[in-house]
Amino acid sequence: MDVKLLEAFCAVMDTQSVTETARRMGITQPAVSAQIARLEAHVGFALFERVGGRLKPSDAGRRFHAEVMDALSTIDRLSDVARNIRTGAVETLVVASHPSASISLLPQLIGDLRAANPGARVRMINRTSEAVRAIFEAGGVDVAVTEWPVNLQGITLKRYEVPTVAILPEGHPAAAHDVLTPQLLSGAPFVAMPASRLIGHRIRAVFSDHGAVYEPVIESEYFSTICGLVAAGCGVSIVDYWSARSFSRLGLVVRRFDPAIRYEITVFRRADSRPSPLTEDLLTRLDQRLSEDPWAAKERK
Repeated sequence: MDVKLLEAFCAVMDTQSVTETARRMGITQPAVSAQIARLEAHVGFALFERVGGRLKPSDAGRRFHAEVMDALSTIDRLSDVARNIRTGAVETLVVASHPSASISLLPQLIGDLRAANPGARVRMINRTSEAVRAIFEAGGVDVAVTEWPVNLQGITLKRYEVPTVAILPEGHPAAAHDVLTPQLLSGAPFVAMPASRLIGHRIRAVFSDHGAVYEPVIESEYFSTICGLVAAGCGVSIVDYWSARSFSRLGLVVRRFDPAIRYEITVFRRADSRPSPLTEDLLTRLDQRLSEDPWAAKERK
């Protein structure tokens, strides 16, 4: 399958316009249309429909697009590997992570790694935990970080419990308490993680077990978005410690929550190959950060 056809397809998916795709790619509109037609003939189904003069992805096109994005990412990885072998450059480290770690945990660690290895090249892939696991299976990822559970074969895995905290908007009455409980947050408007996610289910269960009223008014799958919504006064929530710390500059009030709610993440790599020095370096940094007690570190300051 011609990679150029796949790249044109992804560009049209992004713009939903042959005209804009042609401008971006520096080719003519008929050339873009011909590439899409060739790809449709190859796969045997329509990738787009025309609605109101614009291109709309078909259901089959959307499903195909997700796989194409993963394939192109792997091809880019192969290009990097070939270039590094050819030039003798430091190996590129590919890290795939769910959003919470990509936003709140990994940036500082990657910065430290780059400071210690100035020639290092790093590619970060930020997807949902489910997508990260699929990308990892497809190959081309050195280190993956996702929420628990992980059911993959042939991996070396380490499981961590990340502390969770309560977050409140500035001026919230509950901020007068050093430690918050389900009873203290009972009935408060809650910015919630969906129950379909393990951490969302656990938060709901804690409130129910303690006879507290759990009142979700907004749901979001990302802790970063939840932090922003709480800072904007939309409610209270419970998030992982690292997200709360990263977004505290927005004006969040962060408090311990009792009982502790487990938020489990996993770090894994392939077991059938020896990790590169760069991979070992990142794994060590992740282990040190995720094994420490952040509250203890804060209290020592």
